[in-house]
Amino acid sequence: MLPEEQPRQVSFERERGISEIRVTPEIAYLFVSVPASDDPAPHRMRVLEAMRQEEISLFLIKIQPSGISFGIALSNVEKARARIEEMGYGLVLRENRVMVSVFAQNMREMFGVMATLAETLYQAGAPIEQIGDAHDRVICLIDAERAPNAVDRLRKAFGLSEFAIKWGSKRA
Repeated sequence: MLPEEQPRQVSFERERGISEIRVTPEIAYLFVSVPASDDPAPHRMRVLEAMRQEEISLFLIKIQPSGISFGIALSNVEKARARIEEMGYGLVLRENRVMVSVFAQNMREMFGVMATLAETLYQAGAPIEQIGDAHDRVICLIDAERAPNAVDRLRKAFGLSEFAIKWGSKRA
């Protein structure tokens, strides 16, 4: 076979490394505290069931020793607050948050991503309030006012162009 007749190589794997940072605005963080008891699980389940009944999507859900925490779309805050207060549970609510998602193929096989992310956000004065991960991303909840500086620092820390940053629309 002549060189010009050789088949073109096709790769089905994406290049390793951080490829994109996506920012989702208009998020709220809620921490629901439940009464001290031997078994807080039924109380947590009541909260989850109430949010399901209100048709409120939850993300970054964390089971806490004294309750449960999660993120919701800012548009659902009043509905969630009313329902949680109606059930008699304590509530810490932080509005004006954004969800920052850092994308990479095979994220869990890459070393140092979480450390770079945490250090960069700390240096930007944007503490992580909630964090989660998947095979292709790490997701952080941070204060919206600190997001532009924090995201720019993340872009530089991961060596991305400005085109790799996606500022999304609000969550429904």
